[in-house]
Amino acid sequence: MRKINILLICLFFKSAVFGQILNSHFNTCDYKPLVNYSSYSQKSTSDTIAYNTFNNINDWTISAANLQGQWQIVTTTPQYVDQYMGAMASSSAADGFAVFDGIQYLINGPVDYQDAIIELNDTLDLTNYPVVVLEFEQLYRAFNYDKTFVELSTDFGVSWTQIELNDQVTTNDPAVQELIGINISSFVGGQSGVKIRFRWTSDSNDDSYGSGYGWLIDDLKITVPPENDVQNLSSWIYGENSFGAEYGRIPLSQAEQNYYVGASVYNYGSMDQNNIIVNGDFTGPTNFTTSATTSTIASDSIKTVESLNPVTLSIGNYTGTITASSMGDTLGSGNFDDNVYLRNFEVTSDIYSLDGLGNHPTDYESIGSLGSNSWNSAADGLICATLYPFRQQEVVNSVRAYLQSSSVAQSEVILYILDSLSFTNGLFSNSYFISDLYTVTPQDISNGYIEIPVAYSIGNSTWENLTLPPGNYYAALELYSGGNTYDIRILDDNTVIQPGWSSAIWFPGDQAYTNGNAFAIRMNLGANVGVVDNDDVKINFFPNPAKYYINLEIDNNLNSFYEIIDMRGETLLSGTFLNTVQIDFKNLSNGSYFIKVKNSSKSYTKKLSILR
Repeated sequence: MRKINILLICLFFKSAVFGQILNSHFNTCDYKPLVNYSSYSQKSTSDTIAYNTFNNINDWTISAANLQGQWQIVTTTPQYVDQYMGAMASSSAADGFAVFDGIQYLINGPVDYQDAIIELNDTLDLTNYPVVVLEFEQLYRAFNYDKTFVELSTDFGVSWTQIELNDQVTTNDPAVQELIGINISSFVGGQSGVKIRFRWTSDSNDDSYGSGYGWLIDDLKITVPPENDVQNLSSWIYGENSFGAEYGRIPLSQAEQNYYVGASVYNYGSMDQNNIIVNGDFTGPTNFTTSATTSTIASDSIKTVESLNPVTLSIGNYTGTITASSMGDTLGSGNFDDNVYLRNFEVTSDIYSLDGLGNHPTDYESIGSLGSNSWNSAADGLICATLYPFRQQEVVNSVRAYLQSSSVAQSEVILYILDSLSFTNGLFSNSYFISDLYTVTPQDISNGYIEIPVAYSIGNSTWENLTLPPGNYYAALELYSGGNTYDIRILDDNTVIQPGWSSAIWFPGDQAYTNGNAFAIRMNLGANVGVVDNDDVKINFFPNPAKYYINLEIDNNLNSFYEIIDMRGETLLSGTFLNTVQIDFKNLSNGSYFIKVKNSSKSYTKKLSILR
């Protein structure tokens, strides 16, 4: 059996609330779209109608030369492609494969419009084959503007139908070697005069960054799928009131009574499938089973099959096996290798996380990241946020965020906890909690996470944690890198497709956008009242937001030093004072700044807004 990526022409949706998606016009955007209509499954090839291994260049016609790129048929992966993507690892790479080498043009400078085609010379007669699948092996890595297509014709190449491929691949993610399968029955099934070609395009609006890394193709096949084969593309378990979000860790106090359990079931077979059953079997501190049914799924179509079930949960780890079957595709049949999907989660006493990093089944976990260097205009002020529904009053004592390993010490973070409406409207001043500016330490980088306490001073030496009433709240981190000098990236769990707004960003100077995945920004719950602060010095400044000046006060009778710093880390104003000072900044522009105060007793940083 080989892994095949079944590319489905029709989209499927898990229950979701979709919001505004960030446009991809930023040069280094690595945003992952919400909807994924590709899925992995184990699949054996049935009858093969046509087969080409790219071992003969005369089997193919390559479009007219383009000064900025054309297809090649080679037996060795080109230098830059190998360097940035790795070598082609198809089963017959040694006898030839096709490659569009985009990286060589990207490295050499700005790239304008590209359009390159490689076409199979053979014309296929599929009159006797109403149900057919196109298969090929590929190695692909995405950049900003590149697009890839397979194009089909039923009139000997006079007109073409275009199917876009790889459009769910995240920009700048590592290259993926995979076997692609596309059910093309609705396009060419039962037709004569069938032609096939592959097309690469890249069109930059600003005449730069137009090219991509590359696309390598080998072992083209046209096959007939088996009669009976249903596939479990994706499965889930989520609370009745969670809007489809699957929380990797949920405190027992926030667990629901009823949970949806189901699967997105695809009929890969050539025959309609009847009596579809989706069974869930969960083991843990308490065991439970679920069942959902539907009558029929037509060939080459997808259906959501789920049921709402009362579930009693206890603290501990749960392992779930969700199995789809049909009358024709049951346990023991030859095509049952792609019917099972695993889903794990944890019930905790105090940890609340949308992400399930560390708990996912082996080989399922997919980790991305997003941060200060994800867009060239968001190095400072990008906010990453994760949504948490509170069904009853709860106390928050800290927030922990997991960092991508390339994050750098001395990057800085501000934590906000605010309701969902305030976040989407950018009203961060309405936050229930705003932390001091947190500076990431080398130890944080070594640990792989930062943890910011959530507590307010209620006296000279005691603090009180934040108590939140029932509602929906974002834990949001504002990131500062000093203009990409100290970049910071937050891990993003891509394993489970989450609904819109469960994870989101605020783009500086713009608006909120849904992320669609699961930032590893976790809430730690439970009171931690009475934390002692060894320094009882009180520092205050007002007004904030300010127009032309602020009054700064400190009560320790020590000579202190202040700085007004912009978002790139440049010191704009500085001075010394004893106890009080009025700082005039009428020459500074509207915007956000930091005020730092240091003396022999304390170092203190707060965010300052100038608004006139």
